[in-house]
Amino acid sequence: MAKDEVEAVAKAFYDVQDAVRDWDREPEALKERFRRDAHAAIEALDEHREVTASRKISSLVVAEELGRARDLLMNSQEVSVMSIPTFRAFRSVLQGPEFTFVAANDPYFRLVGSRELVGLPVRQALPELRGQGYYELLSHVYQTRKPFVGRMMPIMFRPKPGDALEEHIIDFVYRPIEDAEGRVTGLFVEGYDRTEWARS
Repeated sequence: MAKDEVEAVAKAFYDVQDAVRDWDREPEALKERFRRDAHAAIEALDEHREVTASRKISSLVVAEELGRARDLLMNSQEVSVMSIPTFRAFRSVLQGPEFTFVAANDPYFRLVGSRELVGLPVRQALPELRGQGYYELLSHVYQTRKPFVGRMMPIMFRPKPGDALEEHIIDFVYRPIEDAEGRVTGLFVEGYDRTEWARS
């Protein structure tokens, strides 16, 4: 794995963050954290997508390949889809036409509030989404096999039972997960909470 490849991917990860400045002017300690995650991302691609260490890897290739690799990684015994390095991204995996939660990472729980998710269908786990159009979007992606990308979309969550609904602004993607025969088995959800940025 070439040093310049790691540096290019680390900078790409940095550039998509909120409130970034100049990569070259950032302290080495901060850049080293991005390099570690870039190294892990390239290793994951090498293992699961047969990307050779000698290949020139651009930031665009990494972004595209990570998206394609997630379906394979989800079923890997060595790598969990929830651990793929993506800074502050919320992620979850939904299974079947009822969209039952099988996994969610910490940023996802911070977004929706502390509650039971895994093992529950989305309508039961997140009942406050009723009438907001998100159930329908999930069904559309599942049925058409076409990913949906949302930009700066409002969504309301109830952090705790009895609490008032709280609005968040999110960027996200719903991506279909297919089995070896090409049948859709679930959806992968990933996005960013842009609420603070939108209100600043």
